[in-house]
Amino acid sequence: PAGAPAPAARELEEKEKEKEKGESGEGESGAGAMDVDSSGFEPGTRLTGFYELHAVLTHKGRSADSGHYVAWVRNKDDSWTEFDDHQPNPKKLDDILALKGGGDHHMGYLLMYKAQYI
Repeated sequence: PAGAPAPAARELEEKEKEKEKGESGEGESGAGAMDVDSSGFEPGTRLTGFYELHAVLTHKGRSADSGHYVAWVRNKDDSWTEFDDHQPNPKKLDDILALKGGGDHHMGYLLMYKAQYI
């Protein structure tokens, strides 16, 4: 018929419609369907706007020309580990909160945060 798309064009249009259905969540059921909450988002994919401290790089010393750098990293169980050269040392949250510098004590130099999702 005049004005009808060619077979290849029709096939392309059908594929595009299927793709749009998949992206919009229409027609999904069974094991392949994504779980969504009442707002239409998959759980664990929405940013909350809150962040938690994940790691700290500190400098211990009186000047930028001398001293020592140490990494402090939060573990999955919320404990902390200090990585000072070759020796990892377990630490408590109070040790991390004390990283405020001054004199020869560690000073937080670079703080790394991890986004919290709902």
